[in-house]
Amino acid sequence: MIHFTPLRKRPALSALMLLILGSGFCQAQEMLTDSARKEATEWLKEVKSGYLNTSSARIQKAVTALTAATSTENAAMKLYVDAMKDRFLNPTSMMSRMLNRGGGGGFRMMRMPGSGGRGGSNGNSSKPDSPSTAFSNWRKQNTGNNVAPGFKKALQIQCKWMLLCLRKADAEKNERELNVSSSVLSMLDEVAANAKDVGEQLPMVGGASEVIRSYLNISDYRSDTLPDNLMDLNTIFDRVLLAPYKEKKDVENFRKLWNKRIGLEATLLQNNSASDKKTAEVEKASFLVKRQWEREKACFELGDQMAALEKMKSLISGIKDPAEKQRAIRDLEFLLLTPAEQAKLREERTNRRMPGGGPRF
Repeated sequence: MIHFTPLRKRPALSALMLLILGSGFCQAQEMLTDSARKEATEWLKEVKSGYLNTSSARIQKAVTALTAATSTENAAMKLYVDAMKDRFLNPTSMMSRMLNRGGGGGFRMMRMPGSGGRGGSNGNSSKPDSPSTAFSNWRKQNTGNNVAPGFKKALQIQCKWMLLCLRKADAEKNERELNVSSSVLSMLDEVAANAKDVGEQLPMVGGASEVIRSYLNISDYRSDTLPDNLMDLNTIFDRVLLAPYKEKKDVENFRKLWNKRIGLEATLLQNNSASDKKTAEVEKASFLVKRQWEREKACFELGDQMAALEKMKSLISGIKDPAEKQRAIRDLEFLLLTPAEQAKLREERTNRRMPGGGPRF
């Protein structure tokens, strides 16, 4: 049998229970008065102003650091190494806490972002490294002659992109217009000109840029328009570069920009291909037909229907993959329907995807 001690014999517990029970009884609800609302609004303005001032100083500091990093390949690499040093040695960082936990943290080895290198223990001892030793090991393995060819140049280009994204994000948050199309095109031209050197490394520097973002305290400051990574070409073209021409129905410039997109992607594909020369040529030809088809489909939908249809007729014979050809035929079947027929088909497809007339939760 369980016996309970009366609360009166346990004064501390009695007081605690009264406090807990008492907290459940709230005062009567009270709406804000006009004066209270005005006072709260003024207070919030001050809070917002203080936040914006702090953010402005933080962003300006990051802009200065990134601007310096874009000057040379070595400057970009220095910023990355400084960021990694902070990640290892800053006592508030997760990595530093893991290392300082010693055996309890279970830290032995960690693949570092953007470099393919290895931090942590060298494997010669079961004892975990200290943060300073781990950083020293990482630096030996990922700097100097151990840097992958093209990595520093790719990192410099990515730092330029981060700087542009930061400026765009600042404009968005402060509701300012900032047209970045010309800057984006200029950067893509730089990528194309250096594709042979940086094509393989550009997709790899995303991890390094995240380390730099954290170091500069701008991880929360991202553009709603520009993607974080320069190699997210689909988003860059669809959301930033092609969108204005699509909105204006400017088919001529829309098509020119699509051609630029195809040329850039083909150049990167050619420089990244690990296949032999003959296979690489086949891959490139297949890629070009697929991308050209997508271009004509987009131009048809934009209104250039006669020209796009003629080009699609000539392209379809060059599609060798059966699945791709079937998809192209379906595309064309849909495009040749009247707007009313297209709307009806979309509705039928939607209804087929939602049995019973609507979604089930």
